[in-house]
Amino acid sequence: MFTAHTDGNDARVKPVIHFLAIDDLSTKSKTKQALNDWYLADIKNYKLFASKYPINGGLKQQNNKMEAMHNWCIAENITHTPTIFINGYELPKEYSIDDLTEVLQ
Repeated sequence: MFTAHTDGNDARVKPVIHFLAIDDLSTKSKTKQALNDWYLADIKNYKLFASKYPINGGLKQQNNKMEAMHNWCIAENITHTPTIFINGYELPKEYSIDDLTEVLQ
């Protein structure tokens, strides 16, 4: 799930729509590789990313998914990605993922 919105002012929309299109048109392993390529990159360059993962005509078809994700995030009060839940409760901002190994023992 992504919190980006398709209103045209959100810079996160292009890569997220691209992720969704890759997922629709490719294998799960290619989707995972694309996510890694984007999120592990020191500099996020959408044009470079898009040239590595070309999508012909599949981007506009993702708008309904983006809108549905955005509406769900609003309804569930999800404000950022990732939001971590444990047993239905959001991980407090005072904790990090790394803290879970200590807390869950």
